[in-house]
Amino acid sequence: MDFEQIENSKSFKTFLDGEWEFFPNSILISRENKNSTTPIYANLPEAWDMHIKRKSTSVPHGSYYLKIINVPDFNRLYGLTIPASLSPYSLKVNNEHVGEYGNNSTVPRKPSIDARPVTYYFELQPGDNEIIISGFHTNEHIAGGLTKSLIFGDLHSMESLKWFSAITQIIVCVIFLFYLIYTIVLFIVGIREKSLLYFALLIFSTFITVIVSSNKLLLWYVPIDWVLSTKLFFFSYILTMLWFILFLNELTKGYINAKLLNILIAFCCAYLFFIVAAPIDYVYSTQIVFYILFFISPIILVIVIYRVAVAKQKGAVILLLMATAISNNSLFIMINRSLTTPYSHYPFDLLIAIIALSGFWFMRYFHISVQSKQLSIKLQQEMYRKDEFLSNTSYELRTPLQHMLSIAQSLLAKKEHHDLRLLVTIGHHMSFMLDGLLDLIHLKERTINLQIKPINVQHIVESVCDMFQLTIKGKPIKLIIDLPADLPPVLVDENRLIQVFINLIHNAIKFTDKGSITVHAKIKNSLLYISITDTGIGIEKSKQAIIFEPYEQVDDHIKSPRHMGLGLGLSICKEIIEMHDGSITVDSAIGKGTTFTFSLPIAKGLTVGGAEVTTSSTLSKYIFLQDNFSITEQELAITVAKNTAPTNSAHILIVDADPLSLQVLLKVLSTESYKVDTALNGTEALEKLCKSSYDLVISDIMLPHISGYELAKQIREQYSISELPILFLTARQQSEDIRLAFLNGANDYVKKPLEYVELKSRVDALIQVKQSSEERLRFEAAWLQAQIQPHFFFNTLNAIISLHGVDDEKMKDLLLAFSNYLQMSFDFQNVDLVVPIDYELKLVRSYLDIEQIRFGDKIQIVMDIPEDLILNIPPLSIQTLVENAIRHGILPQRGGGTITIRITESKMEYKVLIIDNGVGFDTTRLRRQTSVGLINTEQRLKQIFGTELDIESKVGEGTTVILTIPKSHAQKRN
Repeated sequence: MDFEQIENSKSFKTFLDGEWEFFPNSILISRENKNSTTPIYANLPEAWDMHIKRKSTSVPHGSYYLKIINVPDFNRLYGLTIPASLSPYSLKVNNEHVGEYGNNSTVPRKPSIDARPVTYYFELQPGDNEIIISGFHTNEHIAGGLTKSLIFGDLHSMESLKWFSAITQIIVCVIFLFYLIYTIVLFIVGIREKSLLYFALLIFSTFITVIVSSNKLLLWYVPIDWVLSTKLFFFSYILTMLWFILFLNELTKGYINAKLLNILIAFCCAYLFFIVAAPIDYVYSTQIVFYILFFISPIILVIVIYRVAVAKQKGAVILLLMATAISNNSLFIMINRSLTTPYSHYPFDLLIAIIALSGFWFMRYFHISVQSKQLSIKLQQEMYRKDEFLSNTSYELRTPLQHMLSIAQSLLAKKEHHDLRLLVTIGHHMSFMLDGLLDLIHLKERTINLQIKPINVQHIVESVCDMFQLTIKGKPIKLIIDLPADLPPVLVDENRLIQVFINLIHNAIKFTDKGSITVHAKIKNSLLYISITDTGIGIEKSKQAIIFEPYEQVDDHIKSPRHMGLGLGLSICKEIIEMHDGSITVDSAIGKGTTFTFSLPIAKGLTVGGAEVTTSSTLSKYIFLQDNFSITEQELAITVAKNTAPTNSAHILIVDADPLSLQVLLKVLSTESYKVDTALNGTEALEKLCKSSYDLVISDIMLPHISGYELAKQIREQYSISELPILFLTARQQSEDIRLAFLNGANDYVKKPLEYVELKSRVDALIQVKQSSEERLRFEAAWLQAQIQPHFFFNTLNAIISLHGVDDEKMKDLLLAFSNYLQMSFDFQNVDLVVPIDYELKLVRSYLDIEQIRFGDKIQIVMDIPEDLILNIPPLSIQTLVENAIRHGILPQRGGGTITIRITESKMEYKVLIIDNGVGFDTTRLRRQTSVGLINTEQRLKQIFGTELDIESKVGEGTTVILTIPKSHAQKRN
């Protein structure tokens, strides 16, 4: 080896891998007797059996020789680390004995050494130096020779390498001891869980693996021979793997196959016994079993990770980290046993694995703790459920009652047959809820007397479905009866069977917006199984187990009144069916619908003809089902059409998911001749706001799709509080709900159930706010027009006087234009909401005639107006924009310019364009310098049409102002 080829030779460490001279069956005493034997060249690290082509029958021994040349005169010590060896050897440097390991006599013996790495230190003379390593092969199961790399370096580097490895092992041992003590204390104080015991045993066995591997710290303090240390190495690693699997199984119960686990435990125990009892030669010869078992842990961990991830359990990421760390540690141990690495101990993967394992354990512990806390909170909440139920019941009963009172008050002004029918419907709805409460109590106490008799199911189903035809009128839902013609009768109480069908079909209709509801049946084991299948929204799997409990509401994601109730219907069905020795089940998936199936005993020996047929008198008591679902959107539209107010009345938009509430509000507000539109959700309301202008929005807070809060928030993005008032309807009276209502832009709120007088008062007040805002803008525009600037007035008069006697004809034209302009400027029509386009253009022409006569060719005018145009616009809107264009665009420009007034028509809207080629301006300063007239015009556009002015301008090129009028508003009247 050439010393000069070593980089940074003053401080270095390097592997002495490569070609050495090897003298088989020869022990070199000194450098002189080297020449008496012919060497062969061996590539280290490698067993010397690989160097000898024909293996000798005797126990081989040999010597390795290395010459180091060009050693500088540093006058310092160097070190050579020889890895752990199970064969004895001696080391000589420059014919001086440096050290030996084991029994290095010429008579081969079984080794009694402890087999750990040793570092020898020596001096090198300047120039050439020789290193001789002689050794014996003492065990046929162990490869002879230098099978691992030798590390050579200066004293400082070798000491750093040695102590770094030792210190890292010591640190790991201290950490493991801390974990061990902490776990034992937890186990002693009372947490007597298997997982805790397995974790303590895992930590202890892992601690043993650390002190018997790499630097073998145990051998520093306990002198044991290599047989015991080797067996301890194998034993500790297999035991660690066993405790790890047992702990993992305890931690993730159900994720490791029990049969596989038992086989693995038995195999590990058998191999552990074999390690203890068998001779060391046999243990070495079965190392393949050790490697197989050692790599089973990462494989099992990967399987557990996969199952945990599939089950969507928490901690899969932590387990993945642990698996990676354990796999890396296992790979390092195997490499380190076969080769020499710069660091004989690598602690980080093992630390990460233990920390991740304990972290996963603690996470599961805290998860269970949180679950316990949640159960405790839920238990406390259950204590208040009775009070909450009474509160909900009070609301559910008071709301129909107030609806009845509101309609009754509206009938004082006007009586209609439809109102009376609606009043009866609400009364039956209220009676149905009261019957449900009473039935539940009697069913729980089993105090109901059943009139059991053979009943024809076919006729009951047909009669109930006929009743529901009114309920689904106007909805895209089909009721399908798919029952066999030879269906046998069942032994039930007729009235209770009707109640079951009504509850189940009513529930299906409530949660089905479109599709079908099918009733079908089949016979199995002397029972008739009847199924009711809908194509509705479905029920989550996690909630299907609780839907038959009293007062349970599984539709938490739908907070509209249409879907709300007391939560008693399914519970009553279950109690009734179980009283008939039957059962009821549910099968559902979100977005795919729901199927309720219940069983009833068949009346043996009877045919369909022998069963009693349900009479109309029996069903008449359930006519209450003409409830909120019988009022469809089509009926609402008809009612609105009948109650449409004159064009000068206020326009109100009511948003409520409950058609019954919409109907009541329609009847209450119709007495004031308001024009009323309705929407069943927020999305529909926003669409109607885009198509029409309204004076008031009345909205429930609880809406499907988007809430009332979000609806108000989106409205406020376009309209201010005075431009479009919002009145919220809320069943909740908590201060937080009211605060949120105001924060999202509500003007006022009314609590449900509604009081007739309160509702009317608040509606009238908010409409007056809207109308006052409109009047303010109109009067402001008229006032601005009336404030004719004095210089314009006097300049026009001076122009008239100057033309007298010079151009009398032109003077007459100017006088006529000025007269028309003054007359229209002070016209009371200017305070109207809108005026015909012809009226506005007449005012504009009068103004332009005056300016043209005054300034002559400096002002050029182009009018591009379609003929026979029927369009209403806010008064003084175009005139204000034209005047602004002349004053600030044309006149300041030397030579004047052209102003163009153009009206275009598209499929959806009209556009009025006022274009000038004047001086223009910087649009970034527009909002700070906009005149009062422009602001007023834009506010009126926004309030009347829901549009804004679109202004485009470039300095030196001119300005274009666009006024947009939707066609849906083009015929708007005052």
